[in-house]
Amino acid sequence: MNNEHAGSLRVELDGLSQQLEELIATCSQLRSENEKLRLAEETLNVEKEELESRNREAKRRIDLVVDRLRSTKPA
Repeated sequence: MNNEHAGSLRVELDGLSQQLEELIATCSQLRSENEKLRLAEETLNVEKEELESRNREAKRRIDLVVDRLRSTKPA
């Protein structure tokens, strides 16, 4: 192998090494972002469940009031 060919391979190898480092950094960043998004999703799901529960309770109370009003209405 001549020096020119070895130098060319070295440049190519250095380029691939740099690309690999960038991919590793990107992967790490994406993993971190993904974890944050999962936590945010979990928080939003809990909030959604709480709001749905409160909505059901409000509807139940409104239905009770409406039923009472209907039962006290003169015929």
